[in-house]
Amino acid sequence: MKTLDRKTEGELIKEVIIEKMDNLSHGQWFYSVIYYGDYGNDGLVRDWEDRRWLYNLEHMRHVHSRHRNSLREHFGRQVCLFFTMERHKSTYERIEEGPHIQYGDEKKGKYHTNLIIGPITDRQIEEPKSKLKRLWDTHGRLGIPISSNYYDDVTDLKIDLINSCLRLHPDVNRYEPSVKTQVLEGLDDLDFVKHYSLKDMTRKDLDFMEVLDTDNSDIN
Repeated sequence: MKTLDRKTEGELIKEVIIEKMDNLSHGQWFYSVIYYGDYGNDGLVRDWEDRRWLYNLEHMRHVHSRHRNSLREHFGRQVCLFFTMERHKSTYERIEEGPHIQYGDEKKGKYHTNLIIGPITDRQIEEPKSKLKRLWDTHGRLGIPISSNYYDDVTDLKIDLINSCLRLHPDVNRYEPSVKTQVLEGLDDLDFVKHYSLKDMTRKDLDFMEVLDTDNSDIN
């Protein structure tokens, strides 16, 4: 019965997301995965004091709040956001005593973020407001400024702008693997992303408050 309750919660949340997306203006929706690396922009391992917060649920809500403010500052107040949190796989303390190996306490993995963002219209990009224009001076693909890149497709430009905006957070380094963004082409993509983002509610039997960041997601 407990599993059924988790599934019911998940389905209700998915329905809220679908309704929100159906009711908003036309434009493209995107899905981003944000990784918070152990390495800084200088390529060196960051101090543990700077990294240990990435294992803390409440800290991640603050990280999302900053992402939310930044995305809305650059892309406009109308942009809709859904943040979910997912832990990396746990590890166990490795204890070696001569030829013998034992495993001690569990160390839970750090978090990464799944983000659904939209809608973003072509007009927003083709006629950018001053705050969005600032992102053209940040690094895009190939590690060069977005203004120096050539884009055959406005969708590719939108992806670079989203990635660059998310990398403004100090916990996200400037290297390409830190943020992965893709456009959601149709209902199949949307359905997959909704299920994937909320999968830990049923797979790990987590409460939806441990998965969906309700403080920073547009579910009301």
